[in-house]
Amino acid sequence: MMVTVLKATVSCQMYFNHYTNRPVELAVLLVNTCQAGGDQMAEADDLNQLLEGFRDLWEGVAQPPKASELEAIHQLRDSLRTVMLSPDDATASDHVNTILADYGAVPRVSLHNGEPHLHFEPINGTMTSWLGTTTAMGLAAVIVENGVDRFGTCNASDCDDVYVDTSRNRSRLHCTTTCSTREAVAAHRKRKDKVKNK
Repeated sequence: MMVTVLKATVSCQMYFNHYTNRPVELAVLLVNTCQAGGDQMAEADDLNQLLEGFRDLWEGVAQPPKASELEAIHQLRDSLRTVMLSPDDATASDHVNTILADYGAVPRVSLHNGEPHLHFEPINGTMTSWLGTTTAMGLAAVIVENGVDRFGTCNASDCDDVYVDTSRNRSRLHCTTTCSTREAVAAHRKRKDKVKNK
């Protein structure tokens, strides 16, 4: 399945609505489980804990996660990071299209929550295939609707977490307010020390 990079129309926004917000949040959380300081998803229990907050999205659609899927999900995590670090829309789209093809994305109309809407993940597929398709479609929606420059990497000196910039003027620089505050405090102290040492 191919995702063409075009600015979304109203109908296109409705089309991708199921794959924005929480699937994008899940993609970001998944990517950020791998940091310079270590792997926060080294065990099956870590994966289960991450997915528990999104149970309403996958329960009844995908099979529960298995410990044997952890390595494949680590590979998916790396692929999603590659999308988010892409330098332009074309490169990001190529990476997203590869993920969608690799994880068997096929469009279908679903009524599992009572309202017809589009799904792309295989019916009753593995957690890996659901996770790959759902997170890739979330990132695809961001690329199509807003462009790859909405993806960012934290500007903090000791953090390489990714984020999706939802600010109006695309001004976000940090993954969380924690990193932003820490960097501001460090900059303030540096300025203070500079004045003091003059």
